[in-house]
Amino acid sequence: MIQPARIVGVEAIPVLVRGQREFRISEGFADSHTSVVLRIVTDQPGLEGFGEAVSAPPGKPEEFAAEMVGAVERYVAPALIGLMVGERRAGRARVERALKGRIWTKAAVDVALHDLHAKALGVPLTDLLGGRLADEVPVIGPVIGMAAPDAMARIAADQAKAGFAAVKIKIGETIAADLARVAAVREAMGPGTHLRVDANDHYRPADAVSLVRAIERYDIEHGEQPGARGDLLGLAELRRAVGVPICSDDAVATPRDAMTLARLGAASRVKVKVSKHGLEGAALIVGMLEAAGIGCVLGHVFQMGLASLAEAQLAACASNLIPPHEIGSLAAIGADTDIVSNRLRPRPGFLRLASGPGLGAEIDWPAIERCRTDVVGRARAPG
Repeated sequence: MIQPARIVGVEAIPVLVRGQREFRISEGFADSHTSVVLRIVTDQPGLEGFGEAVSAPPGKPEEFAAEMVGAVERYVAPALIGLMVGERRAGRARVERALKGRIWTKAAVDVALHDLHAKALGVPLTDLLGGRLADEVPVIGPVIGMAAPDAMARIAADQAKAGFAAVKIKIGETIAADLARVAAVREAMGPGTHLRVDANDHYRPADAVSLVRAIERYDIEHGEQPGARGDLLGLAELRRAVGVPICSDDAVATPRDAMTLARLGAASRVKVKVSKHGLEGAALIVGMLEAAGIGCVLGHVFQMGLASLAEAQLAACASNLIPPHEIGSLAAIGADTDIVSNRLRPRPGFLRLASGPGLGAEIDWPAIERCRTDVVGRARAPG
């Protein structure tokens, strides 16, 4: 039975982690990561809900930590304070009315409301999603950023040898340079591992066709977002012109975007992110696209433990997703700092869900304090 608790406060805590190496995509690079920990406090001592708002992608974030913190303090908190813990949909509706856009912030709000509700019921969050089908979910290794072909090939070979079922690499420079990267990676890891390629909006339509046709021979599982996110007609033309399945990511920010993409036949697959859509939005998009005959890949490249656990909740409950999932970490920048103390990855290729109510996250408050930063990113983060 749900505890009769009421929301009395909402806190946004920006955290910054510095990595040991640079991670590059077509849009920019990063050697650090910023998230905002969202904390919903109730009048019931110890009953709190948590989410993680991810500032991404590297080099060109769609929402900055300062925006996230400001949105939570000015709009989200007043919208949620006073609600009972089980009023998730009322809370989301209030936030939607108060705050335009800001989908990454709203996604964290949705996760925190789910976490809070499940904790109040004393059940795992997966119970609110229909029940988990597994305690572990298959995942890829850390996404391989753009670099020299031989460097990318070495990492890909190591991941294949470790037993990961799929490897994902970033491209997005020139056709010749990207073809060299794909060729080197495929040769290094052999034929037994799936290869996913992501160009992050880089190519114009004609060049995207040329690139994808050039890499088809290397047994590509899918090519992700070769063209601009706003050019759905261009993506549709690309999909019809090539033999590699085309996956869209950036073109889908909302369920309405997903419906438009389906109507235009602009992709064979769509990348869905709990960290971008929230649990409710992600589940809705997956269901809509399944009805349209379009498969979904789940996950996001950069996220800390709270966001990873949230992604895993949906992955463990959905039978209509394309594994392995792309649930990320900070390993791509060589960082192992986290804001939860759960051991999430007991073996290569799998992420284990936490036990306990809600997300099951074991919040590491000392780590949060060490990583806490101000909203313009001046560091108190570990090196």
